[in-house]
Amino acid sequence: MVYKRNSQFVDLSELVEQLSSLGLADTLKEYYDNPFKKEVKSIVAGPSFLQFLNRLFQIQITPGDIIHLESADQSKYYMLSVTGTWDEIIKLQ
Repeated sequence: MVYKRNSQFVDLSELVEQLSSLGLADTLKEYYDNPFKKEVKSIVAGPSFLQFLNRLFQIQITPGDIIHLESADQSKYYMLSVTGTWDEIIKLQ
């Protein structure tokens, strides 16, 4: 799944702070549109990963967008940074 930021302006550093204070679920509700969903069998997480996602979802993924990868009992969230890296969002209890 890919979560695109909604039209509400928020600086990326402020968005990271909101994730820390509000939590992932509430931040997704407030700052993101409903996710785009696609099913794939495998993913190569390398330099071509962003291009792969852009083609797969037919959208332009930009910094601050979040991807959610699910496989069997594993679920991970990543946010695209300004430098083009994917930073894992770790859900704390």
